[in-house]
Amino acid sequence: MLATGEGTEFDASRVAEQVVLQLSKAHIKNAGYTPTVEEVQDAVERELMWEDFVETAKAYILYRSKRAELRSHGVEVPEEVKKLTAESKKYFRNQLSEFIYYRTYARWIEDKGRRETWIETVDRYMNFMMENLGEKLTSKEYAEVREAILKQEAMPSMRLLQFAGDAARKTNVCAYNCSYIAPSEIQDFGEIMYILMCGTGVGFSVESQNVQALPQIKSQAGKMLPTYVVADTREGWSDALTHGIKTWFDGKDVDFDFSKLRPTGARLKTMGGRSSGPDPLRSVLEFTRAKILKKQGRRLSNIDVHDIVCKIGEVVIAGGVRRSALISLSDLDDQDMRDAKRGQFYTSEPQRMMANNSAVYNEKPNNIEFLDEWISLMKSGSGERGIFNRGGLKKTLPERRLKLLDNDLSHLGTNPCGE
Repeated sequence: MLATGEGTEFDASRVAEQVVLQLSKAHIKNAGYTPTVEEVQDAVERELMWEDFVETAKAYILYRSKRAELRSHGVEVPEEVKKLTAESKKYFRNQLSEFIYYRTYARWIEDKGRRETWIETVDRYMNFMMENLGEKLTSKEYAEVREAILKQEAMPSMRLLQFAGDAARKTNVCAYNCSYIAPSEIQDFGEIMYILMCGTGVGFSVESQNVQALPQIKSQAGKMLPTYVVADTREGWSDALTHGIKTWFDGKDVDFDFSKLRPTGARLKTMGGRSSGPDPLRSVLEFTRAKILKKQGRRLSNIDVHDIVCKIGEVVIAGGVRRSALISLSDLDDQDMRDAKRGQFYTSEPQRMMANNSAVYNEKPNNIEFLDEWISLMKSGSGERGIFNRGGLKKTLPERRLKLLDNDLSHLGTNPCGE
């Protein structure tokens, strides 16, 4: 659907859910039934046509035909790969965990033309840690850690497990699971994009104390800056977004040249996965420009900033295989954010699906404040907003951190894990 330009991510999810439902019904009717690849593809094809995604269905049929032809020729799997796969398989407790591993963490080995096995992934991680830790652990301790990870008795940072090697050497950001940032400067939007492109989750605040620190937007004066050539790197994407926002805030305009970006489907050798092409970046730039130009002579509202960050999260696919998590913190009395996920928001504001939303409690609310929020949560039908109890931090933070963070408690937030 991305390649044909039909539908949204929500539409793709709906099609997938219907296919799963069809196959589940078949499984219930026939105990022990396991669908073949062709049967799964038949179900996908039917659902695409039923939903009137004609171009996508046509492209899918051609894709099926090519894959079927390749399968008909047969593929001889090298004995080494068979052995590694068999040895790795014993460490997985079920097929789901094995599937998640191959979908997300198994990196492509360019010179062998295949993905890693579990043993190779763990060895890649261990080699990277030994490279950085050196003799801080003994050979015996390294061996014990390796065995514990292989057996999944102890697990490292899953982001580092995914990106250990060249990706982590290039930037250590991709070694972290989560982060937090409160956008109050234009540069912060570029930072958020960069962090998400590294695979790290982002908690962010759209409280007034942060958002209203952003500058006032100047009215457009008709001045067009030179075309900005986007570099084909994570930094290039982030810099392009920052440049665009600064330009539009300053009452000017700019066009972007995406010609240096890899085409859709090109392999990402450092981060792994495949390129999404220039369309996602073009999409977030157009979306952000529209939001900013709509507020000429004024400031962005809290929900404007929320939507821009959510749109960044929507277009970013880290390593071509996974999206990174977002959580948005907002003022308890912010009615726009309270209603952000009310009703069928996913049709009018689909980018809002990308973030979990939580209201910030700086102190214990009175009965009316609490009931207003709780009733709104029920009416929304989405179960949001959640609760972030900033006022309780003083009671729960270790004393050593209280001394360090005492002056910043009013601005502290949380990462998407709620940590």
